[in-house]
Amino acid sequence: MKHIFTAAAAALLVMSLSNSAFAHSHLGGSNPADGDVITEPLNEIVLNFDGQIEQGSFIDVTTTSGQAIELQEIIIGEGTLTGTIAEPLPNNEYQVNWSIISTDGHPLEGDFSFTVNVPVSESVEKETEEPSEVTNTVEETKEAASADEEKDSSSFTTIILILLLVIIVAGGFFFFTKRKK
Repeated sequence: MKHIFTAAAAALLVMSLSNSAFAHSHLGGSNPADGDVITEPLNEIVLNFDGQIEQGSFIDVTTTSGQAIELQEIIIGEGTLTGTIAEPLPNNEYQVNWSIISTDGHPLEGDFSFTVNVPVSESVEKETEEPSEVTNTVEETKEAASADEEKDSSSFTTIILILLLVIIVAGGFFFFTKRKK
């Protein structure tokens, strides 16, 4: 009986840990990719993940000098995170910071950079760029991501605590029944 209980507890523990480890979504690729030099107008940045991602995931785009680029929309699809830009990005170096929530509630983040170097025709005058402001939509998405991370983290912790409590109670029950004999 003791061996059955030990084996069942070990199997339960391994299954609960392995599900959470395999549910993490990792960046599988992006368009543009890290280090790319883009020579055509760019209106969207697409990140592909090897698993599902949850609402609250977001993208920030800035120039390497720190100027924020306004994203028109952030779309969360099945394993993709897309940031659309209202106007094509001007020639410059850009930094993309991303943060996602895996289906298990685990937050992941990362960054990469790329350069836009679209040939400019001689008839087009260079315009002076003014800093863009980050929209409230992106800020609200970040706040929602933070709230979702806290909620998902606490629910995962609660499940682990309940699992440990069940194991302790079952172990105590087994110990006391064995002791009476």
